[in-house]
Amino acid sequence: MSLAQSWRFFRGCLREPRVVGALTPSSRSLALALCEPYRTYRAPARVLEVGAGTGAITKHLGPLLKPRDELDVCEIKPDFAEVIERDVLRRPAFMPAVEAGRVRVLCQPVQALSAEHQYDFVISALPFTAFGLDDVRTIFEVIRQCLKPNGVFSYFEYVGIRRTTRVLSLGRERARIRSVSEFLNQRIRSHQFARRTILQNVPPAHARYLRFNGTNGAP
Repeated sequence: MSLAQSWRFFRGCLREPRVVGALTPSSRSLALALCEPYRTYRAPARVLEVGAGTGAITKHLGPLLKPRDELDVCEIKPDFAEVIERDVLRRPAFMPAVEAGRVRVLCQPVQALSAEHQYDFVISALPFTAFGLDDVRTIFEVIRQCLKPNGVFSYFEYVGIRRTTRVLSLGRERARIRSVSEFLNQRIRSHQFARRTILQNVPPAHARYLRFNGTNGAP
């Protein structure tokens, strides 16, 4: 990532911390960890990336795209979506899929995604700990509905972030973080089948892998 893109990412976090959610883009190690379930999948796949930012994870998806794979990249901030279209999707690894119309950039909130589009993999960099409980519930439900049966949802959270922010917060903010943390813990207990801790990231992060078996049933 260029210095200009890094500054844009940092500035976006300062202006809208609940939209961007991180001071620095995800490292290569974390990006590859989130892509791992898709990388080892051999059949044609439909992939959705949400909260793509300036493409720190997106750029690692290009080399993984097989001839019949499809990729949708969802990013709510127009300037970040522009960076992805201009600087990431023009890389040689993406060109065959882009020219074939198998890659789309969706400049919209993840909550606006339609369950008509079904995916084998959903990869997320959304800052769940920065959202309210209702938003987190809605996002998880949308992702659940968008996943095919046995599809994999990969996301990350910084090591210790929920405990640290809860300790440093007061009043309503502490209550918000506590409620979001309880919701995430329940989903982790019910649906997580693997986890990797990535130390080569600032700060270190857990890559979590969830599977909502029977996506048309209750979560």
